Amino acid sequence: MVDITKMTPEEKKAMLIALQAEEDGEKKKRNEYKELVKETVTRNFQEVKKISKALSCLKKTVFEDFITILNMKAELYGIRENQQSHTFSTDEGLTIIIGHRIIDTFDDTVHTGIAKVREYIQGVASGEKKEVEMMLDLLLKKDKNGNMKANRVLELKKIAEKVNDYDFLDGVKIIEAAYKPAKSSTFIEAYYKDEHGKKVAIPLSISSVDMESD
Repeated sequence: MVDITKMTPEEKKAMLIALQAEEDGEKKKRNEYKELVKETVTRNFQEVKKISKALSCLKKTVFEDFITILNMKAELYGIRENQQSHTFSTDEGLTIIIGHRIIDTFDDTVHTGIAKVREYIQGVASGEKKEVEMMLDLLLKKDKNGNMKANRVLELKKIAEKVNDYDFLDGVKIIEAAYKPAKSSTFIEAYYKDEHGKKVAIPLSISSVDMESD
């Protein structure tokens, strides 16, 4: 370690110049790094944006193509399907599935129905009450968005029909009537069969695509 107290004025000056040069060099490198980050992010952002736009256009094209097919199917067979997804396949093993996600939502009257079901629970004989309460609480449980699951309402309906209690049945009917399913995102899935006959999915998102090796 250098003892500054023993350095001459010229040596101290030279040392300060060297330290300043080192600091300026580090500052320059940091600025160069920040500039490189900015250039790289901007360049790649534009490429990602192009891919996103291309996927959006492709999605529209695919849906428009298959909507035509769905309309033809309805005309040919006299049936208009009202389902959430549609699967189309070829003899060569190519498959495309189009559809939309459904979010289970209920209007405000659902709370009235739930209250009636809970009133029924209160009237159950004490010996059976805890078991029935646990079962119905599970079926009435809401998700993170505060909504019940539609499939649980079906289970609840089966129990209500079996019990055949007027208030219980009425409460479940109110819950059913409050069900207002909402369409969420549309989706496209594509598959092919490999040489072994195995169904293989075509990745359609950046996160699921394998990175090309050199």
